Amino acid sequence: MVSPNTMVQENSNVTNKVVFKRCFMSRSGEFRSRVTLRKPVKTRATEGDVRVTYEDVAETWAAIDWKSGRRYEAAAKLNADVQGVIRLRYRTDVKADWRIYYSGRVLEILSIANAWERNAELVLQCKEAMD
Repeated sequence: MVSPNTMVQENSNVTNKVVFKRCFMSRSGEFRSRVTLRKPVKTRATEGDVRVTYEDVAETWAAIDWKSGRRYEAAAKLNADVQGVIRLRYRTDVKADWRIYYSGRVLEILSIANAWERNAELVLQCKEAMD
C-alpha cells in the first residue's frame, strides 16, 4: 500500500503523469477564508405561516474552492448558480439545512462529507442562495 504522503508515478504512451497523493490532515494555511455558520430558526407568524430566519452558530476558518458558475433565465427572472466546495475543520453540529455566510454572500449547503472518515475535516458542497 502506498503512503498518502508519497508520490506515485504512472507511465502512459503520451506523457509521464505524476500524481501526488494528498495527506490526510489539512495544513492550517489552507484555511484562510473566514466564514460564519448559520442555522435555521423557524417561528410562527401571527397569520399562522412559518417564517425561517437564520442565527449565527460559529465563525470559523475555511478553504473555499469555486468549481462552476452559470447564469440562466427562468420564469422571466435572471438567476445565477455558483457551486463550490468549502472545507473546514471537523464539527459534529453542521447540518445540510444550514447556511454559510462568506464575504457578503449566502451559500446553501447541498451535501456534507466527513473527509476520509477521519473526523478531521468536513467537505461541504455548496451553491449560492438566491433569496
